[in-house]
Amino acid sequence: MNKDIEVLKLKINKLHGTANERSLYPLICEFIQNYSYKMLGGPYTATPEESLSVDDKNIGFPDITVRRNNGKLVGWWEIKLPSDSLGKDSFTEQFSKYKDSLENILFTNLQEWQLWQWDEDGKPKKVIETIFDITSFAIGEEKKLEDVMTKFFEGRPFEAKTPKQLALALAKKTRLLSRQVEESYNEEDKESDLVKLKTTFERTLIQDISVHQFSNMIAETLTYSLFLAFLEHIHRGNDSEITLSTAIEYLPTNVPVLKDLYELISKISKTIPVIYKATQNLIEQLESSDISRIYHKLIEHKPGEDPVIQFYEPFLKEYDPKEREARGVYYTPKPVVDYIVRGVDWILRNKFGKEKGLAEDSVQLLDPATGTGTFLMSAIQEIYQNTKKENSALGEEMVKQEFDNIVLNHVLKHFYGFELMIAPYAIAHLKLTLEIERMGFDFKLAQEDIEPDNDRFKVYLANTLDNPNQPLQDFFGFSSIPQESEQARIVKKNSPILAIVGNPPYSGNSQNNGDWIEKLLKDAYYNIDGVSLGEKNPKWLQDDYVKFFRFTEWKINKETRGVVGMITNHGYIDNPTFRGMRYHLMKTFDEIYIFNLHGNNLKKENAPDGSKDENVFNIKVGTAICFLIKYEKELKKKAVYYSEMWGTRTCKFNFLSEKTFNDIQWERIEPKSDLYLFNNKQPDDSYVSNKKINEIFPLNSIGFVTSKDDFLLEFDKNKLISRIEHFIKEPDTNKIKTVFNLSQSTEWISKHKEKFLKNKSWLNDITLCSYRPFDNRYVLYSDELIERSRKEVLQHMFQPNISLLCKRQSKQDFSYIFVSNLISESCVFESAYANNSVMPLYIYSNKSQNSLLGEIDKSANFDPNYIQDISDKTNLKYIPTQQGDLVNTFGPEDIFYYIYSILHSSSFRTKYANPLKSDFPRIPVTSNKTLFRILIGYGKELVNLHLLGKNPFDKTITIFDDNSKWGVTPKTTNTAEITTDWKVGEVRYDENENRVYINSNQYFDGVEKPVWEFKIGGYQVCDKWLKDRKKSERSLSTDDIKHYLKIFVALRETIRIMEEIDQAIQSWPIK
Repeated sequence: MNKDIEVLKLKINKLHGTANERSLYPLICEFIQNYSYKMLGGPYTATPEESLSVDDKNIGFPDITVRRNNGKLVGWWEIKLPSDSLGKDSFTEQFSKYKDSLENILFTNLQEWQLWQWDEDGKPKKVIETIFDITSFAIGEEKKLEDVMTKFFEGRPFEAKTPKQLALALAKKTRLLSRQVEESYNEEDKESDLVKLKTTFERTLIQDISVHQFSNMIAETLTYSLFLAFLEHIHRGNDSEITLSTAIEYLPTNVPVLKDLYELISKISKTIPVIYKATQNLIEQLESSDISRIYHKLIEHKPGEDPVIQFYEPFLKEYDPKEREARGVYYTPKPVVDYIVRGVDWILRNKFGKEKGLAEDSVQLLDPATGTGTFLMSAIQEIYQNTKKENSALGEEMVKQEFDNIVLNHVLKHFYGFELMIAPYAIAHLKLTLEIERMGFDFKLAQEDIEPDNDRFKVYLANTLDNPNQPLQDFFGFSSIPQESEQARIVKKNSPILAIVGNPPYSGNSQNNGDWIEKLLKDAYYNIDGVSLGEKNPKWLQDDYVKFFRFTEWKINKETRGVVGMITNHGYIDNPTFRGMRYHLMKTFDEIYIFNLHGNNLKKENAPDGSKDENVFNIKVGTAICFLIKYEKELKKKAVYYSEMWGTRTCKFNFLSEKTFNDIQWERIEPKSDLYLFNNKQPDDSYVSNKKINEIFPLNSIGFVTSKDDFLLEFDKNKLISRIEHFIKEPDTNKIKTVFNLSQSTEWISKHKEKFLKNKSWLNDITLCSYRPFDNRYVLYSDELIERSRKEVLQHMFQPNISLLCKRQSKQDFSYIFVSNLISESCVFESAYANNSVMPLYIYSNKSQNSLLGEIDKSANFDPNYIQDISDKTNLKYIPTQQGDLVNTFGPEDIFYYIYSILHSSSFRTKYANPLKSDFPRIPVTSNKTLFRILIGYGKELVNLHLLGKNPFDKTITIFDDNSKWGVTPKTTNTAEITTDWKVGEVRYDENENRVYINSNQYFDGVEKPVWEFKIGGYQVCDKWLKDRKKSERSLSTDDIKHYLKIFVALRETIRIMEEIDQAIQSWPIK
């Protein structure tokens, strides 16, 4: 051993000054082979493998692969130059990919040595790390390298013995394969097979598919094809080895798209070395796994279980969780699926006269978002159980014969599924085939049947939302996918579907934007009886699940009758954006049943009794089951029914497993205009008759969105200027992205650097904004930099003005009201996606010159009808600016203060809690002139408090002008060492002492608990303000301390005034 190390040392030292990584490969390979022969008693091979590219941005493949003499894998070595530390930033991504995807890999620069191996759960662990300089070492130190080598050669391929273990291992290796495909893709090479294949995927399946998504599809196709081949290999009892070339012999012949795609992709992989190597890595993983045991675990499951949860779900979770979330693809729990399927079966029997339910020949069933086929499997299981129950007296043989007959003449002919993604499509065919074979059906019966297409499940690789009149597209290399799409098109257009089931994807950032579904959607859900809803932010109507709703509605309406049973995001039940959708569904269907399962973590839902409420999925949005029924003869009186369930996931699963449709206590509801809510929280007529706040302020919009707050916003103006100057001067684009947390392209960065250099006018675009409650920041407010400037509204805030900030929907009790005298960001009340609206009091003319009187031309931003309503009820005359005397006149500022006062009534928030969660608040008008005057006074006081005395329209003295009335003081503990920096550290509230500590030594004294806990929107104001400064590692300046003291005062006084407002109003509806 010493001699071998000495030889390696001499050879490497000879390369000193001229060595690169590749010059080291032969020497290290020779060393590995000599070591293995002498120390392990047998020949091993060490083969140098070049990376895809010398470009640092590419991951490539490890430099050296070590195998036993029989070709079985031992592991990999990744070599770096001695001058390059293994901790170098540029290596981080590469090392992370390798150790996560490869189960035995050694990283070394011939000085540092790190060996990573997977543990029994498939997670990478650093098993050894040592320092040993192979070019210069003392006698005895070579023991360190011996230990590394011994541990390396003890490494074994990961031996998966369960479906979950195999899923995790394959997910890791598939991720590496996907990365190799992505790095090999060159958009400029139009003749490349990869480019051609991506183009044809776009034409046939997914428009505008990204390179990352395309690479995932290629990698998953290879992985699942190989997985299916290995399972079939075991099923046939074949002893021969499977290779990349022979795997195709074991793919199902009745699903040609899989076979054709695999053949094409495997041919491409053989022409690109790193893809080929990554594919071989998959084969070696399958070879080292106990496929026989895994196969039997997939087959031998208990009734009611879904074997896919053992494999596909862990694979998805591990493989690409971000892509999964983006597509909204989640496995539907079996109790949910079974409940929906039993419900549809019951409805078919009891409302459509189908005695055998789903087993009736005339019932054609479709799952338009098939996924892995769970709904279709459940339907088959329901038929099987009912067949056994209804024919048990005839004996097992007759039951089998009857079930075989139903499968052959009904299920294989009339049960359809559409799936967009190749991996779940492949799993669906596998799962359904295994399931009916487990039930005793022999596919030879189907193959011998006279109908040629009856030897497979009619689950098609197709896009449900494509135009059913879309012509056939050519596909690079073969015709299987166009044939699948054509079969799906025929089903969409011609098959008399009676029942539709499923769990469509939930994705607000939908990529399914075809013209056909867009037109269907906009013609139906964007209006009510042809009158546009004028939605300013219709994003949620573009969610994929809404598009699937529209598809199912279109299909059932086309067939004139049918039933839909689905589970989806429950946002459509009460979100105001969906009122057109709800109205249209009520027009189409005769009976609508909504079973709200709640579980909305985004809204932090709890059960009415305060107990825990959990989602039936591992997702944040709540869900609901719906049953939509359309009869051939339309009912004169259509009906909507509602029920709901709260509680733990286990309780919900138990309930859904035991109950069926008719066991639910359905409550008939009467959805009212104009929201048409699909729940039992219909607003009372006295509230609905009032105008909504967004109607009262006709000009309004969401606040501005930067999409790069860390770059464009700052507490201190000079710091923001310094940041931009740093951005301009920094030559390294990658460093800019890291330092400033920018995800924008290199082109975007270069373009804006150049603009900043040419023109210093950006300095004039820096302005204060309302960022969070009582928290103003400086922003570089430039149209070119900000994602959405909303200048059509916010431009009016650059003149003396105030604006009402309000949120359309609230997750919690209503407190989403504030006032600003600045431009406002979109998330004043909550973190991302809060989308608060900004409603200016005054609209300023575009004319730059002043009027003859020296005043800027402005008008009040109020609906004239609302002004008239106030005038009629109070018998006061309206004046166009300022305040009236409230004896004979009132003005726009009075209206603003009145509204602000109403919205700060605790009794108003309690009385109308449900409608306040669903839509903008509606503001009643009092007929009591005295009450009107009192509420204006309170509203004005609140506005002055919330602007900390800086109301541009009121210069009266406030409590902020007399600090003797504040009652709160900043203090330092007596025992503290000299501490003057007021650095925000650990923030805590001492309830006994009424103190807010910002660190161990400094605190604010005199803060009452209600003040500390006071919330505006989703933020606990005092806590949030401090923690934002802690996050930024700020010390409080004198001005900061004064500002924070004023917040305490403002909130204390707000609590007092809110109580007085309720005493003044006394009861609702307001008189």
